[in-house]
Amino acid sequence: MKSSTINDRKYLYTRKLEKILFYLLVLIFPFSLLLGQAPIIIDHNSTDLSGIPAEWIDSAKSDLFIAYGHTSHGSQLISGMDALESFYSSGQYNWSHTGGEDELHLFEGDGYGDGYLDHDCGYAGWDDETREYLDLFPTCNVMVWSWCGQVNSVDLTNHYLNPMQQLEAEYPNVKFVYMTGHLEGQGPNGSLFLANQQIRDFCSTHNKILFDFADIEKYSPDADTNFQLYNATDACDYDHPGGMTRNWAVDWINNNPTDELTQINQHCTACAHSENLNCVKKGMAAWWMWARLAGWQGQNTAINQNAVSDIKLYPNPVKAILHIENIKSANQLIITDARGI
Repeated sequence: MKSSTINDRKYLYTRKLEKILFYLLVLIFPFSLLLGQAPIIIDHNSTDLSGIPAEWIDSAKSDLFIAYGHTSHGSQLISGMDALESFYSSGQYNWSHTGGEDELHLFEGDGYGDGYLDHDCGYAGWDDETREYLDLFPTCNVMVWSWCGQVNSVDLTNHYLNPMQQLEAEYPNVKFVYMTGHLEGQGPNGSLFLANQQIRDFCSTHNKILFDFADIEKYSPDADTNFQLYNATDACDYDHPGGMTRNWAVDWINNNPTDELTQINQHCTACAHSENLNCVKKGMAAWWMWARLAGWQGQNTAINQNAVSDIKLYPNPVKAILHIENIKSANQLIITDARGI
């Protein structure tokens, strides 16, 4: 009788435990799906290397096989990564085309040649180039293509967005990275902004991975001014309100001679079409992206660039005191640093 009672209690305890586990799964599973469906947006807020845990840099090196098709503008990411590899002698940011020991495996396409992944996604046939490469190298798990000036001269839906989705369907084990095109000095009302915004909106709506090339190059490291509002170009030149042309990258380096970023800048030996600092920022953002693709949750920094608000914040950047005006016009105000903290 006593043994029967004990067994009954064990049975009831086991059933209760099973119910608890079931309800936990019911709660956690949809949440995990939601996390997996969030877009990954790499923009000017994604350039702080100190915010990336070292173990996720290591995971990117060990787990990713990246293929990158690009021409001259797209080489800016590579130039920036080279500068980081040169500056950090510890080997933390080492990479190679073949992925040696403790190196990120990043294969570059043949540029203006006729080899694997030649040219860029502005040219017809880039999607078939992708299929050829992935069929030959099935262990490749990250595919990236950049633009070189064509983003606002093609039918984005048929030339780029639909083919990208088709490739995602054909190769479900590969992470495909979308990208915006470089600045052209048109300002916020030009065709370049509209084309880039179409890509941003698509990626946000459909939970894609986006490297926002244009967003990174329209801000200095201080991120206090959107220079596209002043007709910024890919060379970092912009129309100063005082009636002259200035260069935000040159000005920032001159104003911050002892900053570590200035020292890294000296290790950048070339930056196609632009200033070295622009390439360094893109190299930093690239490593942020590799860590995210390796599994680091990071912080999504997607911004609705069409949002308009009457709220005024000053000074920007903040010194000791932040003044906020017209706060009544907002339902909610959240203030974080660049990492979302």
